[in-house]
Amino acid sequence: MSEKKDRFNVTAASVAAAAEAYDMRIVMLPMRDGVKLQTVIGFPPGFRGRAGVLLIRTPYTRRTELVYPYAEALKRGIVAVLQACRGTGWSEGVFDPAEREYEKNDASDTFAWLETQSWYNGRCVMLGASYPGWTQWCALKTGYPGLVGVGPHVAPFYSCCGSACPGGGARLSFTDSWMLSMYHRCKYGYESVPDFEKLGVFGSLPVIDADKFAGYPEVPSFRKFLSTALAPGKCLRKGFADFRDFAAPAYISGGWFDTLKEETVASFIAMKNGAAARPDCAAFTRLVIGPWIHGGLANPDLFGKKCDYRHLDPTRERFLFNLLRRPHSDPLPGEPPVRYYMLCENKWHTAETWPPAGTKEKRFYLHSGGRANTLLGDGEISERKPQNEPCDAYVSDPRTPVLSNRGRHEALGCYDRIDSQQRADVLVYTGKIQTAPLTVTGEVRLRFSAAVSTPDTDFFAILSCVTPDGRAMYLTSGMVRARFRNIDREELLEPGKIYDFAVSLGHIAVRVMPGYALRLELCGQYFPAYERNANSGGPLLKDKVLYPSRHTIFHDKDHPAELLLPCAPAEA
Repeated sequence: MSEKKDRFNVTAASVAAAAEAYDMRIVMLPMRDGVKLQTVIGFPPGFRGRAGVLLIRTPYTRRTELVYPYAEALKRGIVAVLQACRGTGWSEGVFDPAEREYEKNDASDTFAWLETQSWYNGRCVMLGASYPGWTQWCALKTGYPGLVGVGPHVAPFYSCCGSACPGGGARLSFTDSWMLSMYHRCKYGYESVPDFEKLGVFGSLPVIDADKFAGYPEVPSFRKFLSTALAPGKCLRKGFADFRDFAAPAYISGGWFDTLKEETVASFIAMKNGAAARPDCAAFTRLVIGPWIHGGLANPDLFGKKCDYRHLDPTRERFLFNLLRRPHSDPLPGEPPVRYYMLCENKWHTAETWPPAGTKEKRFYLHSGGRANTLLGDGEISERKPQNEPCDAYVSDPRTPVLSNRGRHEALGCYDRIDSQQRADVLVYTGKIQTAPLTVTGEVRLRFSAAVSTPDTDFFAILSCVTPDGRAMYLTSGMVRARFRNIDREELLEPGKIYDFAVSLGHIAVRVMPGYALRLELCGQYFPAYERNANSGGPLLKDKVLYPSRHTIFHDKDHPAELLLPCAPAEA
């Protein structure tokens, strides 16, 4: 085991923390397969004896500069350990997130090493956002009893293992931008990472060759990650059974407009319902979810400049550091399990569960006279059951797709969808203008029947809130890929035949205020967030030619199209 030792001033690490010097050691820590991981250990100023550890395992460390340990822990007398995941920073090995066992085994070997250190008191907590949040779920899977708490923020559960997403589609811009940029960083460093969006990589065909289009050779880790979309059910189920064995509580946080929102909510529900190793594991777990994208607040004009997720840090730190002192006591006594931001009303609320107690599903129906195309059409949402109504139709052409985030990879958060709602290939259904508040807290679902002209296609549903001045502000969305309408098996369509489809639009908390209305879009593409379906029924990810598909949407007495909203007790 090689070791370097030096002294650094914490302020040189660009963190607002203690100004005193502290001891830092850099260890190349061997794993069970011989791969050595760069591990930076920070000791509090004047440290003597034994202490608990704050561990961060991350792939976001540079070879050109040192990433410093978490200084707030050092101020509190806690040893801070920062480890570069295999293949990143100065760590050896290959970064291959689709091989999820690597992160579990590396965490297990790190815990075993900690147990041999004379300065370690046997208690550890973990912290980190995004992929470093994912490494915390992997660490919990080890069953290590010394891990007494975790704090995953905007953390994935299945999205760090592959491109597959609920509904059976493939996340395109996320996979291309993240996996190819990580390949570049691991091989060439952080300098001159290409702008894959400007290069036109997202629109390249076939999709599987995006690595070559970006100027790289075939990248096995990228192709393995992307190819999980060929068997989405297997990827999406992977790991959720592990929650029953987790033995430490979690402070889970995320944003309503984060692409990983559903995993934030699902992990909280799984912790509450499945964590059976210790009763306090579920009882002490918290959820905080605000009006944020993956990187923070995207809409200060709507939610205020101070409504950023940085205000979570003190509470999350208190949660973790209290667990280090009292592992089996509630680290946040008196604080409710759930704290969530109510959109439109723009206020914070608390609850004992998610969805909040008393929430019940309310059934709405889609209606039209057969002309729901564009926001100028006659599509509407109401509680009235349909009778004999003509169907709606549009042509979904992947060569001119409907756009997500106005065609950008970067999330726009709560933004106006009016431009897309003016397209003829988008069906638009608008609810009545509210005269009393309608409170929606939980998972929004859509059920409908459709016939298409091709063996495969996609359906996307987008929910927005229409303001009194006419803006249609994005709330949440979901999709279903026809061949994976039964997520565990692949089955193409018979063109012209009517099939039933179901879409989860995900979880949301919104109070539709008087003067506002809900609006639903239904379309066949959502690019570049998702891969364009060629509609051919051919092998996915390998299509070089895209074909239009005619979609016929039914909403009559025999085929009702139902929008299911989880409503608060007063509205349910």
